[in-house]
Amino acid sequence: MANYLIQSCDGLTSLVVNPGENTITTGNTYYITFTGETNPGCFEVASESVDPITEGVSTVAQYNNCLECLQNNGFSFIVSACTVPGLGGPVSAAQFNEWPLGNFYTLCANNGEFNDCLCFAVIGIEPGVYPFIFTISGPYLDCDCQGIPRSANTETFLCQEICVSGGTTTISITPPHPVWTDGYGTQITQLNMITLGGPNGLNN
Repeated sequence: MANYLIQSCDGLTSLVVNPGENTITTGNTYYITFTGETNPGCFEVASESVDPITEGVSTVAQYNNCLECLQNNGFSFIVSACTVPGLGGPVSAAQFNEWPLGNFYTLCANNGEFNDCLCFAVIGIEPGVYPFIFTISGPYLDCDCQGIPRSANTETFLCQEICVSGGTTTISITPPHPVWTDGYGTQITQLNMITLGGPNGLNN
């Protein structure tokens, strides 16, 4: 049976394994327990390998991707505050709905330890689940968490005829659009709708 090069989902660990009685396939993701010193974890199978085996495989369980694997096996992502040195820690993987490693999120909390909304970078993975639930929005492109807001549908514009010297002309106006918040705290701009009465709606 072939040897395989596997890589941990955080990209920090590479091993050459022989699956033994287990079946693994290049390109798939597995939660793997080992016969040696390596801690169990979520790994992607990178390729077949002719290199010597560096670890033995005990059990495997297949998942659709790394995030699903981490969520189902009690892992957390490690976050670090962008503006407060030393502030950070684990956030349960179950709180994310896309792969967060390397991205930035606003985390809001009121638990006595951290009472604020701050921008955090997601910097790592660790076993174990921190029980506190944060309100999370993002992902953002950088550490100010001020990226382009998410939107839905095709944008609607208005055309308005105005009077000019010698006649009329038509101009395009970008109207205000309503914004709603999804189940993960992310604001979504409804580009195909118009907020009646301006940015503050009918109470404008």
